[in-house]
Formats: sequence, C-alpha cells, structure tokens
Amino acid sequence: MVSLVYNGAPQSPQQIGSDGFQRKLAEIAKNRILLDERGGTTMGSETAIIAAMRRGEVDIATLSATVVSSIVPEFGVFDVPFLFRDAAHARAVAEGPVGAALAKRCADKGLVLLAIGKQGFRNVTNSKRPIRSPADLQGMKIRVIPNEVYQMTFKALGAEVVPMEFTLVYSALKDGRIDGQENPVMTIASAHLEEVQKYISLTGHFFAPVAFIANRDMFEALKPADQAAIIAAAKAGAEATWQAGIQEEAKKLDELRKGGMEIIDKVDRQPFIDAVKSLEPEFEKHFGKDVLAQIRATP
Repeated sequence: MVSLVYNGAPQSPQQIGSDGFQRKLAEIAKNRILLDERGGTTMGSETAIIAAMRRGEVDIATLSATVVSSIVPEFGVFDVPFLFRDAAHARAVAEGPVGAALAKRCADKGLVLLAIGKQGFRNVTNSKRPIRSPADLQGMKIRVIPNEVYQMTFKALGAEVVPMEFTLVYSALKDGRIDGQENPVMTIASAHLEEVQKYISLTGHFFAPVAFIANRDMFEALKPADQAAIIAAAKAGAEATWQAGIQEEAKKLDELRKGGMEIIDKVDRQPFIDAVKSLEPEFEKHFGKDVLAQIRATP
C-alpha cells in the first residue's frame, strides 16, 4: 500500500493531478501497487503534509512548489515574479536542465521529485476595489503563502503582507481580517472565493507549479519496476494538470463572474514589473544570476 496525499478543494490542480496519478498507476501496475489517495484537509496544511512525508508518514504528495521550497530553497526560483512568459515556457524549464537540477536538490533532502505539473499563473482577488496598478494595492491586507519571495514581492507592490496557510484564508476573508489574496484561477474557483471576494485582477504575477514528491526511503525500497510505475503515474498526473488549459480557465472565470465577481482582465503588467525590478539583486543572490538567465533564455 502506497499513500498519496494532497490538500486541495475538488477540481483543484492538486486533485486533478492526484486523480490522474491514480488512474495511470491502476492501468500500468494493476493490483501490484495499491494506492491510498487522500485529499482535502485530511492531513492538514501542505506544510504539515511535507513534514509528514519527511517523517515517513506519507509516501507521495502533490504539493504547491512554494511549499516544497521551504525544504528545497532552489525550488523557489519558480516564485520569481514575471519570470515566465507563459505556461509553455514554464513547462520547458520544468522539464529541462533546471528541473533536473531541482531533482538532485530534492534527493539531497530525502525526497524524490517525480514530476512537475501546473497550478497556473496567480492573480489577485480582493473585496475593496479593482487592482489595475500597484497603486491600487497600497495599504491593502493581502494574504500570501508563508514564503520569502512572495512576501518581498507584495511589499514592493505596496501591499500590507499577511502570510497565512491556505486552509485559513476563506474564513479570514469572510470576517475581514484580510482584504484579499492571490492564487491561480482554478484554485480561486475551486475554493469558492467568489463568496467572499468581489474583484479578481488577472495580473499573472507568479507562475505556480505543482510538484509530485515522494519519500526517498520509501521509493528506493521499491523494486525497479514499481519505481518506474510510480514515475509514469506521476508524469501522467502532471500531464493532466498541464492539459487543464485556457478553455478550462475561461470556464472557471465565467463561473466566478456568475457568482458575482468583477473580472479585471485588461491589466497592464508593465507597472507591476517595474515595481519589482529593484528585487532583481535579491533574486540573483537567492537563485543565481546564471540560473535566472538560463530560464529567461529557454525557448
């Protein structure tokens, strides 16, 4: 029995990827590997899940890459704002030399990087006003993932940053402790944030991957054929997230609009890009000037 855990609402990228993993594993491993897939909040936050994996209590998890970066700091390069041109560019980076280097870093921390999928480009929601420029964020309490790059980015954009686990966000938005948050459209829709937020601005400031990660001791104890099956299943799960594309996102935006949200889809990203340019030396210090140049040069 192998456990696969994720924290995500129904139809979130984490669930889409995990379900794709389960289907492929059942197809290629038949009854040789039994999978115990658990979703939602059964194991707590993603931070709790990755901690449980490192203790050997969880075998495999589908996680936001930002959470993985708390253990493998190099993974945080995906968090650099406005670094990726589009999803195809992000995929080329994830499946190229940069992704291979991240896999080695994961192994050093007792983890196995099985595959990288797509959570999507992140956008800002709030309950106060449309966000069309960094000036509109001034003084607004915006929840971000407890992640250094996210925090410095939104401080540079003028927001009052509130780090918080995602499991607490809905209630914090509802009772007004925070004004807004940022996430991919698929996550915003699956969490029904239209019930507690009025505006969504399609800023596309960060690209968010999902990482399929395994406990290294568990993985290395498997027979080679079973290791291959697990990797193939993870790649199929990742593929399912990459395929949840533009058409599906447009459908979710329509659902959010019908739920009462105002969609600000014509956002000039250049003022946002200009506002975070001062952070480039910090990003170079964290991830290496050569790595950032390599990513930007990836076709």
